[in-house]
Order: sequence, then C-alpha cells, then structure tokens
Amino acid sequence: MQQEIVRLSNIWMRFVGVDHHKDRDCHWYIQKYYSYGEKPYYMAWHHGYIGDDFEGSKCVTLEEAEEELLNAIKFQIHKAKKWVSRNLEEAKSISPDDEFYFMGSVEEYERMINILNEA
Repeated sequence: MQQEIVRLSNIWMRFVGVDHHKDRDCHWYIQKYYSYGEKPYYMAWHHGYIGDDFEGSKCVTLEEAEEELLNAIKFQIHKAKKWVSRNLEEAKSISPDDEFYFMGSVEEYERMINILNEA
C-alpha cells in the first residue's frame, strides 16, 4: 500500500505543480497520537491549496490510516480529472478570436489530464 501512496502522491504533486510549485499540496501525513494516557491512534491528514483539506478518523493501526490516506489521494485525483476534463472541453470550444481565449489553455489542460490519467 505504501508504494501506491507514493505513486499516487507523485502524480498529484506533478498535477498541482504544472504551473508552479505548491508546497502544501505536496505533503500528505499520517501522525501517531499519544493523548490523555489512552492507547495511541493514527490519523491521516492533508492541508493543501488545490486539494481539499482532509482529516481522517482515529485509526487503531497504521494500515487503517494508510488506507484512508490512499482513498483521500484517489478522491482528489478523481475530482481533478473531472475538473480538468470539463475545462478542457470548454477550452476547445473557444475560438482564438474570442476575448476569453487563453493562449495555451488547451495544451495546459491536455498536459494535466495526461498526468492524472497515469493514476
């Protein structure tokens, strides 16, 4: 599971960094908590600029926390694919003569979707 987390977090990092580096989005965490003399627990979390903030549940094992983290990364990639696909189709429909035309936007969205499709 750890290899898949690394693989998908690398895809996510490359996607969010297409235009410039966004450091917060490049970090995904699992912390082990020792609180109030109770049994320790693990919690996965992420606080990003592009990706949604995520705070997992209290997990008894590291493996449970890794599963939550993996699912959170997959969900962010899924949301990003939908967003990029929608914007790519819209960008393709705009004429270069249109005042809203952004030079290179189709190419940027295609580059983004190619990265995300590696997941």
